[in-house]
Amino acid sequence: MGMFKEACEIIHRMWSEDYPVFHGKYYTIDRPINEPKGVQKPHPPFWIGGSGERVTLKLVAQFGDACNIGGDPDTIRHKLGVLRQHCDAVGRNYDDIIKSAEVEVLAIGKGDDPERARAQARRYESFREGTLVADAGRVAEHLQTLIAAGINYFIVYIPGVAYDQEPLHRFETEVIPMLAQPTPIHSTTG
Repeated sequence: MGMFKEACEIIHRMWSEDYPVFHGKYYTIDRPINEPKGVQKPHPPFWIGGSGERVTLKLVAQFGDACNIGGDPDTIRHKLGVLRQHCDAVGRNYDDIIKSAEVEVLAIGKGDDPERARAQARRYESFREGTLVADAGRVAEHLQTLIAAGINYFIVYIPGVAYDQEPLHRFETEVIPMLAQPTPIHSTTG
């Protein structure tokens, strides 16, 4: 993690300073030339994935433009609360950071059998257990719970998309429009 911390600082300096100098425990740079600089200003977005509370989220607060946090809504809320504390500690605007999550979904037609669709999707190497296999309404409802927890960017994995684009088109035409408007989040308690 010490090497990771130093690497993050070096990357940030390489993108934001003309002749950066850094002397760390693991790495040293002495005025290297990094030209041409990226087209995006002030520099390309620096994404840092992970949710370690003591190191990784602190690095996001210091250097990151985006983070990628996984888990259920309660975990996400907790991790983003930790990120907010780190931002406050370093004087960083928490709202300037993109908060992303990976989601693995397979949107099926309304009334289609999720277990049958799951069995068919297992033939693809890209299928992972835990993939949400559900109709567009249920997929959108799941994503809304993550939005409510603080996520504002999704990295979407759809198993088998290289072989069958129907789930991708269904995500585009059915799920995304539901996210563009407020969708009530339904939950049941037993």
